[in-house]
Amino acid sequence: MKRIILAVALALLSALCAFGQTYNIKVDASIPEEAQQLLVQRFTQMLEAGGLTVAGDGAPLEVKVAKEERTQMQGGQVALSVELVAVAGDVKESFPLKNVGENEADAWLRAAKQLLPRSKAAQAFVTALK
Repeated sequence: MKRIILAVALALLSALCAFGQTYNIKVDASIPEEAQQLLVQRFTQMLEAGGLTVAGDGAPLEVKVAKEERTQMQGGQVALSVELVAVAGDVKESFPLKNVGENEADAWLRAAKQLLPRSKAAQAFVTALK
């Protein structure tokens, strides 16, 4: 029985050590709400794939808009080109995103879907955080 308890305790301790730093993701309020939620989801996937955790009491990881260009197209569609910057302490990474939508919120949502948690930029960002 003691061996089982010891094995469980060691497994829990090693799991906690493997996760490392915990982050709290904060997305720029100027981004439409649905796109904010998707960006939080994508950054959470990115961090968790790298063995990091996300929690409300963690170190801040801020996702900000560095550049934003909107173009009104024929038919009422909006072309959006943005550069998101993720900053956590001394670590900073840019994520350029582009897409076209029926309106600005739709363009933002479609652009946010282009942020892939397993992209080279995402992996470089997570590696730098470790």
